[in-house]
Amino acid sequence: MLHSDTQFVVSLGHSISIHGVDDKQLFTLRYQGDNLMLGKTSLRDVAVPLPEGSLDMIARQGQPRPRTLLLSLKAPCSVWYPHGLGNEVYSLHTSIAELLTLARATEVRILFDINWLGKNNLARLQSVVEGSQQLTGVPVIPQFACLYQQVDWSVLDSVQDAKSGAYLSTEDEAVPSIEDALLDAPPSYAHVSGKRSRKTRTSSTPNSPPPKRLLQDPTCAPSPPERAKSTASSTATVQVDVFQDIVTSAVEKVLPDLLRTQLPSILQDLLPGMLTGLSPSPSLSPTPCSSHIVNALTQHRRTSSHNPTPAAVVRAAISTHTKTHLQELLTDALEQASELHNSARNEFEDDLVDIKLEMATLKEDHIAAFNEECNEKLAELKERLAEDEDETEVATKEYSDEIVLRTWDKLNMMEKGVRCRCKCRYGLKNKQVKLEQGTRAMSLPL
Repeated sequence: MLHSDTQFVVSLGHSISIHGVDDKQLFTLRYQGDNLMLGKTSLRDVAVPLPEGSLDMIARQGQPRPRTLLLSLKAPCSVWYPHGLGNEVYSLHTSIAELLTLARATEVRILFDINWLGKNNLARLQSVVEGSQQLTGVPVIPQFACLYQQVDWSVLDSVQDAKSGAYLSTEDEAVPSIEDALLDAPPSYAHVSGKRSRKTRTSSTPNSPPPKRLLQDPTCAPSPPERAKSTASSTATVQVDVFQDIVTSAVEKVLPDLLRTQLPSILQDLLPGMLTGLSPSPSLSPTPCSSHIVNALTQHRRTSSHNPTPAAVVRAAISTHTKTHLQELLTDALEQASELHNSARNEFEDDLVDIKLEMATLKEDHIAAFNEECNEKLAELKERLAEDEDETEVATKEYSDEIVLRTWDKLNMMEKGVRCRCKCRYGLKNKQVKLEQGTRAMSLPL
């Protein structure tokens, strides 16, 4: 399950047993966000009783908390299967019916334990379920596309239809004759080295041959030539089975030691190429994993045509089996790493948004506090200026009054001095006049 602000995808794995392949193969169904019907996705409690032991299969730790995720789709989802299958995907039989049911479904209910999500991922899933915004899909990472290829569900449907037609035609056909059964006898062991091993039989006598090849009509008794041919076929089958049992027993004894000896070198041969193919370089495009498998199978066929040793055959089989397991492990690791990466990126983006909001809030608070302090300082300065203005006006008036008084005092003193001088001059002048008059009087005759 991957989710970001506008992207969402749910990957559902479905394992299928395929004829000719030992291990189950993982098919992945991807439900993209742009394929979800808006308002019809829900996460609800489980409303039906669960089979006994089912909770233990999906529970993570502690007390399980099962929930049902309901997805309503606009169209059927896409299906991805391993590159290594190649044409083996066309050998699917009845096991594909359940896959097709899931692939065709436009309404899917997924039961899981929400303890696997954690608080953050659960909150994101609830935001997707409760949100009203149309989401988009998540692009497929190159590492996943290297291991898996996409097919549409209709392609699988056509494969199933073809298989169903083949089954019907087989049922309608007549029972094959003894000659056809003889032609269908198993080949020699040299040509069935890739055949799957079977359980060791308790009895290998010709009295109880396995009923797997002879096809006879019970209503029609075979003629003597046919009986002879049938007996020869049964004897050949028993001989092959006995030989296979002997070889199987020998392989079971030798295989553990052979694995311990061969597996380290096989891993050294496989891992560098697989890891190189999973780390894309800007200058070199990685070789798809399917090409590695095709090359390995081609080399195996070329080696088989030149009478390979048993050790080489076993090594080739171990290499193929090991590569399949490594691909599954690497796929799981890549998906988990991608989920962890997206989860960490989402958490980082959420933390970044929270930090931005906190910084914006702190900025507004600091600006408001600064403006308030500036206004207080400005008011204090205005008050001081007003007080200083009054004091300056009073001081200036007092000083001007003092200067005026001093000026008046000086003017009065100057006026007094001038008056004294004037009086002195006027007195001297009167004395001179009187003296002149006295002189004149004395000089005049009587």
